[in-house]
Amino acid sequence: MISVFLSLLSMLIPQDSAEIVFAGDAMQHQRQIDAARLADGSLDYGTYFTALRPYIESADFAVVNLETPLGGAPYSGYPMFCAHDNYVDALTEAGFDLMLSANNHILDRRDRGVRRTISTFEKKGVPHLGVYRNRAHRDSILPMIHVINGFKVGFLNYTYGTNGINKTSDIEIDYIDRQLIASDVKKAREKGAELIAVCIHWGEEYKLLPNSAQKSLAKYLRDLG
Repeated sequence: MISVFLSLLSMLIPQDSAEIVFAGDAMQHQRQIDAARLADGSLDYGTYFTALRPYIESADFAVVNLETPLGGAPYSGYPMFCAHDNYVDALTEAGFDLMLSANNHILDRRDRGVRRTISTFEKKGVPHLGVYRNRAHRDSILPMIHVINGFKVGFLNYTYGTNGINKTSDIEIDYIDRQLIASDVKKAREKGAELIAVCIHWGEEYKLLPNSAQKSLAKYLRDLG
């Protein structure tokens, strides 16, 4: 997926605004894992986002796509990613408030990796979207609405696929499904969301322009409001 780092400004009147940063994709290749390794074998990502931290922290809310499961050792880069739990600490310390997990690499450590990722988020108190233990767990999290500078902003997260790997249990992964998205948007509106940020994991690697499917889905989302 093409990495994107942009900020979304939602303004009603000049003195009444909120700035939201969206970043991605947060992942590691083997070279980055090796660079974080200390003499005792532990991994420290404390300096990874030093240059970006002022920009992230300056926003009123920051969202990042974590494109790797937290599946436990051994840790790995391409093609089957798996990050150390400390990587999440580095992202939250950099200022990120919400992590997205609906992406094509979330099943790289299969269902067990998804469940461990969720448990790690919960252990660290990190808000997250995109994958869930089961349908009941999904229903307990969505609609997710954050009040940002007085604005009620709903967040949703979907992926185009998971690299051909299928789940084998009752875990839930939010794939792009127009009926599902419409239902989730409706529920978010009913819960009071004034703005809705639908975070889509899509596109073609190394392509800088959207394809026809992206354009069609973008229009659909726009029509949903």
